[in-house]
Amino acid sequence: MVQSLKGWSRMTAAAMALALVLAGCSSDKGNSATPGAEGSTPNTNNEKPYEVSLFYPGTPQKDVALVEAEINKKMEPKIGATIKINAVDWGQWDNKLNLMISSGEKADIIFTAAWQNYTVNVAKGAFLPLNELLDKYGQDIKKNLDPAFLEGSQVDGVNYGVPTNKELAATRGVLVRKDLADKYKLDLTAVKTWADLEPLLKTIKENEPSVTPFYMSNTNGNGLLENLDWDYLGDASVPGVISKTAGGTTVLNEVETPEFKEAAELARKWYQAGYINSDAATSNVFPKDQAKAGKAFMWTDGMKPGKDKEEEGYVGHPLTQIEMTSPTITTGDASGAMLAISRSSEQPEKAMQVINLLHSDKEINNLLNFGIEGKHYVKVEGQENIIKLPDGVDANSRTYNPGAQWQLGNQFLNYLWDNEDPQKWEKFKEFNAKGVKSPALGFTFNSQSVKNEIAAVNNVNKQFKPGMTSGAVDPNEMIPKYLEKLKAAGIDKIIAAKQEQLDAFLAQK
Repeated sequence: MVQSLKGWSRMTAAAMALALVLAGCSSDKGNSATPGAEGSTPNTNNEKPYEVSLFYPGTPQKDVALVEAEINKKMEPKIGATIKINAVDWGQWDNKLNLMISSGEKADIIFTAAWQNYTVNVAKGAFLPLNELLDKYGQDIKKNLDPAFLEGSQVDGVNYGVPTNKELAATRGVLVRKDLADKYKLDLTAVKTWADLEPLLKTIKENEPSVTPFYMSNTNGNGLLENLDWDYLGDASVPGVISKTAGGTTVLNEVETPEFKEAAELARKWYQAGYINSDAATSNVFPKDQAKAGKAFMWTDGMKPGKDKEEEGYVGHPLTQIEMTSPTITTGDASGAMLAISRSSEQPEKAMQVINLLHSDKEINNLLNFGIEGKHYVKVEGQENIIKLPDGVDANSRTYNPGAQWQLGNQFLNYLWDNEDPQKWEKFKEFNAKGVKSPALGFTFNSQSVKNEIAAVNNVNKQFKPGMTSGAVDPNEMIPKYLEKLKAAGIDKIIAAKQEQLDAFLAQK
């Protein structure tokens, strides 16, 4: 990995190492048992087990306490710890995370990702370095996870997050209400570009007045501008991109590119035609929640084999997917969903043991992701790994359905719903094999030297990007103003620093 800013890295590592020593000392006062070969041991004394708090973005679930209790029956004898599950609504997640970090609120496991300020929060010292913890307590993670995940998510050779074991390649596209597409005999095979979606959106607009043809909200990754062919070099919240497929390694300001303007103009056209919801720039309603309410026809998302069927169980309407880009593999894909350990964790070794169980213990993994057998799902007769809803339960009456499998542990341990392809996991492997590697694969930008500029640029983005992404403003008028503000905030300094580090990384390959 890049060796720039070594002084910062050494200081950070030293500080974090001290934190681990102190945490280890405090843990000796409670559960002093040491994990065995699989990183798990029972609590052998009578003291209360350490409670590991898990925070992730998602919809809080009615039956979470019941599920926690069932997990803890299995977890406490294994590692002498219990889990407390905290789902935070997507619209509140950024504020909650920032508050936890700034206040030092006690937390253990926190979801993070390349598109969720990962390297920015690493630069703040929000997450502990995990290399030693992985070696000591994460043996099953290292055994089961493709090395490309751990290598690709490092910052200066240090892991600050454990990636979900899922698809490594990534592509973008749209999820579509299949029942409405079938009702109006829409030809989905004719869609080759984003502009090709217009006839579909027009039909829904004219015939389904209560349904938004193309639903967007002010959450991460569901606008046309988030679907461009960019490698953000480790963290999508930090400006400076290269093309994933064109082969160039010149770091660009995306707002200056023709691709950005073209996508913004298309969004503007759709917004003015009424295809995009009028509150897209301000709404915090996640697209799939709007679809669940029957009010959205189409929305963008990251694609993978079986994404439509995976989301169908949450949405409660039949879905199909249209892939709009080719599979690629970037550092951001390797770090697209991770579990970090907070610097405020009192027993980080217990937190790592919990993450290790989510990567290795099928029973605990599926309890967290799907709930309690017989209450939240039942197994299909004769099928150990295929599940369905219990009789009398539908998508709207479910009391535990986080839909967060891609965030939490090892997806290859997950049960499959009866509407999913039984060969889903094999197709994941084929999908990964097709991925085109970005020329910067393995590089993660160290943002410490420009963290003030990044904060200023992100404030500008908050001011301009929602309106641009949603089509609510005229890009021809706003892009020049946007660029002026970005440059005043220091974007050129950030891009120059990215270019310098990327060049050094490429020179070492």
